[in-house]
Amino acid sequence: MPHTSSRERLGTLLDLAAQGAAGRAALLDELANLLVDWPADYVQAMRGPFEALFEKTVREAAPEVRAGLAERLADHDELPVALLNELFLDASPAARAHILRRNAALDEPGPVLRADASALVCAARRMMNGAFAGAFAEALALPDATARMILRDAQALAITCKGAGLDRAAGSAITVLAGSAPFAGWDDIPEAGAGRLTAFWRARG
Repeated sequence: MPHTSSRERLGTLLDLAAQGAAGRAALLDELANLLVDWPADYVQAMRGPFEALFEKTVREAAPEVRAGLAERLADHDELPVALLNELFLDASPAARAHILRRNAALDEPGPVLRADASALVCAARRMMNGAFAGAFAEALALPDATARMILRDAQALAITCKGAGLDRAAGSAITVLAGSAPFAGWDDIPEAGAGRLTAFWRARG
């Protein structure tokens, strides 16, 4: 295969993105390989567009594709945490643990949004048949679709509750009232990691 510059490679990959689900799967595979084995003659400044293309495309991928990518990429500490966060909800327990640790290890402080625990627990008691999702999304400033995904995932819900400053009792009550089994690993969730991952989900359009 003839050598291509980073700009030519990006153009080729953009063509793949327009070729439907099969093209996007091939695109993600190529991008994953590229980002963990960056060619020595590609300037570092060009990583940004490749990472942005990966993040945009992975949101459109099937859950099983994201799960596979999480297994491949979770332990690659050279990747931006935001790329790994995008895969968290489809990742295995081991990959999730690594992504949480990456978030906890970040130097910069994460934005804090404290939720009203008693109001959330009361809303979870009152609102049935999925109605709580809207109140949960509003209280934690989450996009509606992301809030619904989190409410179906006991660990993600525990992370979000801890990231919003709720204690274990409130988090467990909300988890049970939302229809999930209580998450046993509350104490193992790093508070800083929970806060940063929750902030990522808030910003997720």
